[in-house]
Amino acid sequence: MQIMTQAGYDPRAMPRFFATMNQQSQLNQVENQFLPSFVRSHPLSNERLSESQSRAQQYPALSLSQQQRHQALFDLLYWRVQVTGKHASEVTLTTAAKNSLGAKLALMHWYGEQQRFTDANKVLAEISALSSTQRQSLEPLLSITHSQLLSEQGKWQQTVDVLESQQRLYPERRDLRLYLAEALTNSNQPIKAQALLKPLTEQQPSDRYAWQSLQLANEKLAKTTTSPQLANIATINALRYRSYDQLWNGRYESALTSLTQAKQLTENLQTTDQANSARPLLANINAELKAIKTAKDFKP
Repeated sequence: MQIMTQAGYDPRAMPRFFATMNQQSQLNQVENQFLPSFVRSHPLSNERLSESQSRAQQYPALSLSQQQRHQALFDLLYWRVQVTGKHASEVTLTTAAKNSLGAKLALMHWYGEQQRFTDANKVLAEISALSSTQRQSLEPLLSITHSQLLSEQGKWQQTVDVLESQQRLYPERRDLRLYLAEALTNSNQPIKAQALLKPLTEQQPSDRYAWQSLQLANEKLAKTTTSPQLANIATINALRYRSYDQLWNGRYESALTSLTQAKQLTENLQTTDQANSARPLLANINAELKAIKTAKDFKP
C-alpha cells in the first residue's frame, strides 16, 4: 500500500478490492471454508479487508483532479487492451466511443488494422478537433495509434515525424523507441534506428525484440548503403544480433551457427583494406562465441 501511494495510486482502492474478493468468496462457498486463518496461506478476506481499511485511513485522500486523471488513464488502457487482445467488436467500440476517448482511440486502431483508412481518419479528425488539453491527456498513446495507422499505409516518413516529438518528450519509454526504430528502418534511416535500439540492449540484454529490430536495421543498411565496406560490417552485425536473439530464445546451436557465419565473413575482411576494423570485430565475435558455448554447456 505504501508503494501504491508513492506511485500515485489511491490506497483506498485496496480495501475496495478486498471487499470485492470477500463478496465473491461468500457467493462461492467452498469446502473447508471454516478453517482457521492461521492454517491458510493467506488471511481470510474479511480480516485483510479490516486491516487494509484501517491502514488506508492513514493516507490522505486523492484530490478530484487525481481521481479524474486515474479514471482517464484506466479508460485508455482498458480499451487499448480490449482492441489489441481482439476482445472488442466494431459495434462495441462504436457504442463506447460515444462517451469514451479511450474507446474512440481504440476504434481508430481497429479501423487501421482492418485497412479501413477512411473511417480511421474520420475518427482521427474527431480527436484532432478536441481541445489541446484533452489531446494531451491521450499522449503518447494518441501518437502511437496514429503512427500505427500511418505504418499500415506504408507512410513511414510521416510515421517518423509523428513519433519523434513524443520520443523526445519520453526518452525513457521502450515502446516509443521500438516503434520509432521500425519507422526509421523502413524509411531508409537504419543508422538512426540503431542509435535508438542499442541503449535498450545495454539496459536489458535479454530484450529479444530489440535484438530483432537491430538485426533488421543492419539488414536494411547492408542492402541500401552505397559503401561496400559499410555493407560488409552491417551484414556481419546483422548475424551477430540474430545470434543474440537466438541465444535468449534458448536456441544455442542456431546462435552458434549465426556467429560462425559472422566470424567467417570477418576473417575474410582481414585480407582486404578493412583489416583494421575487422580485428576488434573478430575479437568481439570470439568473446560472444565463448559466452554462448558457456550458456549452452551450463547445467543448473
